[in-house]
Amino acid sequence: MNFVTEAPHVKTRLQSAPGENPARVTAIFTGGTIAVSTDSPASVVPALSGREILDRIPEVTKFLPNVNVRVHDFATLPGPHISPEMMLTLAGFIRAMRDDRSSEEHADGIVITHGTDSLEETAYFLDLVASNHAPIVITGSMHTSTDAAWDGGRNLVDAVAVAASRDFRGIGALIVMNGEILAASEATKTHTMDPGTFRSLDFGPLGKVNTLAQIEPIKTREPKQRTEIVLSDDADLPYVELFKTYAGMDDRLFIAALNGGASGIVVEAMGQGNVPPGVINGISRAREVNVPVVITSRCPSGPVRPYYAYEGAGRELERLGCIFAPYLTGPKARIKLMVALAAGAVGPAFGMQ
Repeated sequence: MNFVTEAPHVKTRLQSAPGENPARVTAIFTGGTIAVSTDSPASVVPALSGREILDRIPEVTKFLPNVNVRVHDFATLPGPHISPEMMLTLAGFIRAMRDDRSSEEHADGIVITHGTDSLEETAYFLDLVASNHAPIVITGSMHTSTDAAWDGGRNLVDAVAVAASRDFRGIGALIVMNGEILAASEATKTHTMDPGTFRSLDFGPLGKVNTLAQIEPIKTREPKQRTEIVLSDDADLPYVELFKTYAGMDDRLFIAALNGGASGIVVEAMGQGNVPPGVINGISRAREVNVPVVITSRCPSGPVRPYYAYEGAGRELERLGCIFAPYLTGPKARIKLMVALAAGAVGPAFGMQ
C-alpha cells in the first residue's frame, strides 16, 4: 500500500535520490490508546484498524511522500493485554518481513503502534531478539484520537520518519514519542498521563525528530548498552517472577514463587542493590535449587552494585550468586531473564562467563 502524494517544500534526506527506490516501511498495529476513537467512559477501548488510524493522519503522506507504508493489523489490544508470548510471535513476524529481501513484504523499517502500559517491555523484547539492520520503531499515544491533545498523529508520523531514516539502522529497537528518539534498552514510562512519559533517565535520548516542522530525524549518540540473544520463534518462555522490595519484607513471596515453578526471579532491591534481612532466606533457597536471581533497583535511575556488606546488602547477594543488572528496570530485567533462560544463555546475556 503506497500513500505517496505531493512533496513538501523543504527537501530532506527522507526523500529519495534520483533513481533510488522509496523506503519501504511496514506499520504494524497492535492497539493501545492510539486506536481509541471515543472518550465515552463506556467505550474507551482500542477499536480502530491500522488503515482507520492512518486515515486520520494525512500528514504521513504530506510530509513523507517518498516513504511507502504497508499496513498490518496484528491485534487491537490495550497495553496490559500484551503477553511475552505475543511479543515472541511479533518478533517472528518482523524477522520474516525483514529477512526476505526479494519479497513484496520486505521492509526497510518497521513501525509498531502499541499501548504505552507495556510498550517498554515489548520494545525491549524486540531489541533483544529481533535486532537486525532495519530499525524497529515503537510508538503510541497518551491521548485518544478524539481528544484535542491527541499526540498519536505526531508520534506516528515521527516514527515512520525514523524507521525510514538511514541514520537509525543497525542500532536496535527504538521508542519514538513526543519528539524524542529513545533506545528501547534504556527507556521507561515515567508518568501516567504526560505525553513525554517515556524517558531515558540515565542516558538521555538518542536524538530528536519533528517531522511536522520538516526537520528530519537527528541522531546525537549511540545506545549505551545493548544485548542480542538468538531465540527461535517456537521457544518456550519460562515463568519468571518479579518482586519489589519494601520495608519489613520476608521470604513468603519467594517461597510461593518457587513452589509455583518459577524458573527465575527478579528483585527490585532497595538503593544500589540491598534487601531486607527477611528476604535472604527466600533468595538463598532459590539459589540452592539453581534458580537465577537478578537484582535491579526500585529507584527510577542509577546502577546496582555489590557495595554494602551488612546482612541483606549487595555483597551478601553477590556471595549467593545473584546477578546484578545495572540500568535495567524490573520489568525489563524480567524480560531479559525470560529470554535468556529460553535461549539457554543466562550467563552471556548478563555479561557473565
